[in-house]
Formats: sequence, C-alpha cells, structure tokens
Amino acid sequence: GVVVAPPVSSPLSQPPRDPVARPPDADSAETYDRILQAAVDEIRTASPPTAISMRQVAERAEVSLGTLQYYFPKKDTLLEACLDEYHQRMKALGARLITEALSAKPPRTGRALIEPPIRAFYRFVREEPSLLQLRLITNTVSGELPAHRRMPMLGSLIGSAAKVLAEHVGIEAEDIPLTVQAVSLALTRFALMSDEERGVLTGTTDDTRFEEYLVAMSMRMLGLPA
Repeated sequence: GVVVAPPVSSPLSQPPRDPVARPPDADSAETYDRILQAAVDEIRTASPPTAISMRQVAERAEVSLGTLQYYFPKKDTLLEACLDEYHQRMKALGARLITEALSAKPPRTGRALIEPPIRAFYRFVREEPSLLQLRLITNTVSGELPAHRRMPMLGSLIGSAAKVLAEHVGIEAEDIPLTVQAVSLALTRFALMSDEERGVLTGTTDDTRFEEYLVAMSMRMLGLPA
C-alpha cells in the first residue's frame, strides 16, 4: 500500500523514511495524531512533564513501541512535536490580537492598547501549565529555543508586536522587542505560580489581582504611565 507521511510542522518531528523498517501499524496520519494526543495526555499528568514514558505513550495510543519509535525515534523528538499545536495556537492568538489593534477605530493608545493582549496572553498560558512547563524545561536544558521555533516566535510574532507598539510607547524602538520578550517571560512565570506563592505575595489567589498588576507592570516596562 501507499505510505502516507504524517503531517508535521517542524523538521524535528519528521519520522524515518526507511520503508523496510516501517511497522505494520505505522501507516497513516491518524496514527501519528493518535500518538501525539496520547503523549500530550501523558504530559498533562506527569511531574515533571518530561518524565513521560515512551512505552506508556505507546500503550495509551494503542500502538506498538516500534510504531511509536518509527515516528519518534527519541523522546526529545516526541516532546517537541507535542508543542507544535501549542505554538500554532499561540501564533494564532498573537496574530488575532495584532490585527485587532491595527484595525481598531479609533486607534488604541495607552492602556487600551496594552491591556487586551496582556490579559489574553496571560489567560492563554494559564490554560496549559503542563505544556508551558515543558517549553520552559526543554529551553532550560538545551539553553535555547529550538531553531525552527525562533523566527516564528522571536522574529515574526514579537517583531510584529514591536511594530504595532513603536509609535505608542515611551522607550527606544530597538528596545521594544527585548521588552516584549521580558514581559512575556514575566507573564509565564506568574502563570506558573502556585496558590501558595500567590498568597504569600498578595494575600489572595484571585487572578484578577495578578492580571491587573501584570497590565500595570507591562505599561511601566514600555514607558507608559500605569
């Protein structure tokens, strides 16, 4: 039969091409997707998220270990592939927020420009703590964002946000991309705070207090009155 290559969004996710080594049940994009979903489900219950077992993923996906390794020879490759859809959703959110800012009538300035993306991004990263932890752990271990992620996330997304902000903030244009990245890193750390940490800092675990602070913090970092 015809071997259908699974859809992939990164070079790291590409399976081997040797047809001789292909297990009988490694024959469709559906199998690939089922493996990824099983891995994501395992990540959401593992502590830390990198502690998932390839054998357990295969069992959850109802495929042989050989089939899983046909698509993902190493666990690192599988873990990175699990973040594909997460990054796609993040880019889609960023694109939507940028479009909304550019098309707003009258044009947004000050708090009206900064508040919507800060709240939306914070809520996004709060929704998937396990995948966010996985991203931070793999970045820490390797010392950098994977090469195929850099231009979409650091170049295109942050670059587009910097262009929107350029005429409205009180800092130098060359500092805007770094400041946007600094804000995003702060938001991710706040998103992963435990209720105990939140309570020590503010006396409450209410996200409303955190979101309000993050909006004000972001405005100050961008040179705007909070």
